[in-house]
Amino acid sequence: MAETSSTSASDLQSKIKKAIQSDEVKESLRLIEDLKFFLATAPANWQQNQVIRRYYLNPDEGFVSCIFWNNLYYITGTDIVRCIVYKFQQFGRKIIDRKKFEEGIFSDLRNLKTGTDAILEHPKSAFLDFLYKNNCLRTQKKQKVFFWFSVAHDKLMADALERDLRKEHAGQ
Repeated sequence: MAETSSTSASDLQSKIKKAIQSDEVKESLRLIEDLKFFLATAPANWQQNQVIRRYYLNPDEGFVSCIFWNNLYYITGTDIVRCIVYKFQQFGRKIIDRKKFEEGIFSDLRNLKTGTDAILEHPKSAFLDFLYKNNCLRTQKKQKVFFWFSVAHDKLMADALERDLRKEHAGQ
């Protein structure tokens, strides 16, 4: 009889653990979908004179911002990295070397061309100053700022994941 009750307790613990894991997975997927919705719809329905719309990720990554400047919508490379890091966290993937991880994403972003997909902002420009003051950038050095709809977020995520899996497989 004692064995039956311990088996039942063990079964119950197993079911509870699976339910919790299932709820955690559902919540992670919901959070990723919320971010995807923001990335798809942030430029819609702005108030007159509104310049920035933010989406809160978490305490570590902070906010991602959609910026309306000179009648165009923008996102920074820093915010793109934040989105990808956040998705990795939601998928339960640990980023071992954040600097290398970011370098890979910024390398991918070099494929987005100035004039077509981005503008090149010069140091200390009014736009970079605004972005820096609103924590959209880490530095005011010369850099690209990307047109909102030119960024293929899912492709960048897939490329980052592929790189990460290759490094994991190689034992790095």
